[in-house]
Amino acid sequence: MQRMKTYDVPHKGLRNALSQLSLLAGSTDYKNSAAVEKLCLLGRDVFSLLTVHAADENEVTLSELEKRCPGCSQHDVEDHENIHQTQDNLERLLADIHADVHAGKDASEKGDEFYLAFSEFHGVYLEHTAEEERVTQPLLWQHFTDEELAAHRGKIMGKLSPQVLLTWFKFVVPAQSPEERSALLSGFRKMAAEPFFREAMGVIEKVLSSEEYQFLQLNGTI
Repeated sequence: MQRMKTYDVPHKGLRNALSQLSLLAGSTDYKNSAAVEKLCLLGRDVFSLLTVHAADENEVTLSELEKRCPGCSQHDVEDHENIHQTQDNLERLLADIHADVHAGKDASEKGDEFYLAFSEFHGVYLEHTAEEERVTQPLLWQHFTDEELAAHRGKIMGKLSPQVLLTWFKFVVPAQSPEERSALLSGFRKMAAEPFFREAMGVIEKVLSSEEYQFLQLNGTI
């Protein structure tokens, strides 16, 4: 029987987000203020989700694991601290680029450094998420039932503001398979107020292909 996978939904979304930022960081004209503004807006969304996700894991998933398996959360918590330090440096560099280009300066050299540093960060983060799925997930299965893991997810979801949830959806929903996407949005529809569900679907429609969105309409998900 397939067990509940704690990390599948958020990690797919984050891998999508990181890949988008990596692509844009490499293709941006760092002399063009509009192009840099676009990069900074995407960076703001991606870095904010990384911060939220690490806090959610520390405060819920790893906190609960530590209660039942003392010491089992230490490696992931330390990873989060190291990742946060590198992320903070990247955010400061991106802010410097934004300031320079809006002051009329050519930020190409800093842009090259941001792209390379972000590429290194991207690789480290992908390794981190894979380790959580290969090492931490089996520990969660060992110490918790699927009902308990679902309760952890519910606690995390309950902490998210509407705006953060909409930002998650921009990256999470396109990263799911059609079946996963339908299940995710069907569950969300049962919990969300109708106006907010419609607002979310307006966001989601912009990041799906017409065929993917029509699939959701045809199978009754939306």
